[in-house]
Amino acid sequence: MMGDRSQWRDTTSGAPRTAATAAEFTPKQAKLRAYMDHSQGCPDCDYGNRRCEVAQGIWREWRELPQ
Repeated sequence: MMGDRSQWRDTTSGAPRTAATAAEFTPKQAKLRAYMDHSQGCPDCDYGNRRCEVAQGIWREWRELPQ
């Protein structure tokens, strides 16, 4: 019997979703991730509007990395 449209059907690729490890990122991607992690948890950062000294340093390091 074929399922009716009300039944849930998995349409993903079948590959399990896992958290990426740091080794899977390029140095530029890892630095951006560090910046995002910092700015989301820092009470002195206002995402997109204001950055603390630590965030500014991470951002500067990110900009200096080659593509």
